[in-house]
Amino acid sequence: MITRYLFEDERQYSPGVLTDLRSALVNNTIFASLAVKYDFHKHFVSMCPGLHHMIEKFVKLCTERNFFDANFNSEMYMVTTEEEIDEGQEEDIEVPKAMSDIFESVAGAVYLDANRDLDVVWRVFYNLMRQTIEECCAYPPRSPIRELMELEPGKTRFSKMERIIESGKVRVTVDIGNKMKFTGMGRNYRIAKTTAAKRALK
Repeated sequence: MITRYLFEDERQYSPGVLTDLRSALVNNTIFASLAVKYDFHKHFVSMCPGLHHMIEKFVKLCTERNFFDANFNSEMYMVTTEEEIDEGQEEDIEVPKAMSDIFESVAGAVYLDANRDLDVVWRVFYNLMRQTIEECCAYPPRSPIRELMELEPGKTRFSKMERIIESGKVRVTVDIGNKMKFTGMGRNYRIAKTTAAKRALK
């Protein structure tokens, strides 16, 4: 639905911008932060202390950074710490996927209650996401990966992911012209790759 909205927008985005917009709007961080914004987390029941702690930490982060009005240029795709960890790597703060799942589940519930009418679902969820969508479209973000590859065309190479057994994270290194290397970590390849690109751009 979001992809259709962006594609049909009168501003007629280029394929690259369209991809960046969709990636910025359709991800766990945005959905989880919106779930917190509308207090969905207050109705979440879990018997897992670790998950409960993760949600509390994320809610606090959203409140402190006012992440409900996300700055897409600096916090696109994920929330990151400014702290340097082992081997000078930067790691993302855990975004509870359960919160993102709740946001999507509500969309599913509306879909069923509306007799599978996607137009009704979009009317409901556009109202929930309007501010986020309009802010993103007004100032289209750029993918750190695409920005880096355009800045250093033909010189940027990302490694295959290396899984860290102890933490369950993955590590990705970006090599720029065989001269500089930057490493990022995350829960999956995309996040680790994006983190590495963001470090290279600093």
